[in-house]
Amino acid sequence: MLNRRLLRTKAVQALYARQLTAEANRLLALDHIEEAFLPNLNSMEFQDKPKLASLNKMANMALDEFIKNGELSADKDLPEQVVRVARSAYQSYDRQTKGDGEKLVRRVLNETELIYTDFIRILSMLIELSHQSKIDRERRYEDPEAPFPKSSGLNSNRVIQVLTGDKALEEEIIRSGINWSNEMGVIRKTYKEALRKDETYEAYCRVPEHTPEEDQALIQHILRQIILKHEVPLEYLEQRDLYWADHSELIRGLAIKTLKSADSADTFQLAPLTKDWEEDREFVEELCRIVVAENDQYGVYLEDQLKNWELERVALVDLIILKTALAELIHFPGIPVKVTINEFIEIAKRYSTPKSGKFVNGVLDVLSVKLAKEGVIRKSGRGLIDNK
Repeated sequence: MLNRRLLRTKAVQALYARQLTAEANRLLALDHIEEAFLPNLNSMEFQDKPKLASLNKMANMALDEFIKNGELSADKDLPEQVVRVARSAYQSYDRQTKGDGEKLVRRVLNETELIYTDFIRILSMLIELSHQSKIDRERRYEDPEAPFPKSSGLNSNRVIQVLTGDKALEEEIIRSGINWSNEMGVIRKTYKEALRKDETYEAYCRVPEHTPEEDQALIQHILRQIILKHEVPLEYLEQRDLYWADHSELIRGLAIKTLKSADSADTFQLAPLTKDWEEDREFVEELCRIVVAENDQYGVYLEDQLKNWELERVALVDLIILKTALAELIHFPGIPVKVTINEFIEIAKRYSTPKSGKFVNGVLDVLSVKLAKEGVIRKSGRGLIDNK
């Protein structure tokens, strides 16, 4: 089932991508300014290139102040043209960056929902492999030493029969848009190069009848050792999901739990992705919203903590991880401090530099204590101490 660490990871991914697009939008804004102060080659008037270059430089500095503060300081005495051009460039930058940020959050949430589609796709792959098994055994083998007796095969497996006959699974396959008609090559190749050559499957097929336990054991073996490990299906799944490495463990768990329930039609149940998707979605959206809104304040907290560092020297992923952790520490009173710190340490270990886990741990350990004493972090709820 979907866990909070994956949701935190999705928030970090969205915020990281937002930062990259913000930097790209700043470059576009600088291009807009530069174009505004290019010499007009069609004009008959004298073009003062040094002056235009100076105005361009002032407008660039004004843009960065707009980006940082949202406005120019009152003591700035700049030419009206510089202010006008810089403000126009900033408005374009701000509008585009906000729009990009919203799209990126929606994208990571869509990617998270598609985890369930990949889970259904794997169940569908098992059904399609059973069809290949049936076709294989219905052929008239001229060779009297055919590899398997026709009376046994994947299509006769009890678990497969439950999957094939379940209406809810059939509806999910249709709803998810899963159709193998144009991708049967993957199924045939998996059956021929992986399943037919698998010793466990070969041994299974040489026995005409099987117990429910044997049927379940075979399906679990095919799932774990063939679909999720053999290069043919694995390459196919990785190409469909750029974040397969992140999602595969959850998909594996959903599939194992579902198949274990398929000993009979009466007990079969599709494992849910989450208990409450709306709550999970709001968690990601809120984390991202808070980090964007409180970005400058979190920068102040970190600058004070990292006195011997310049924030520009901190890896961008680490900086985003720290700010996202601060958002959770400060604005989610029901989540214990240690839980938040440990979760973001693990995210840093997985997605940043080899030393990032210790770095994030050290910063958050000290900063969480300091902010709790100042009353910025206040935890309340069952099992938590309310900082009054």
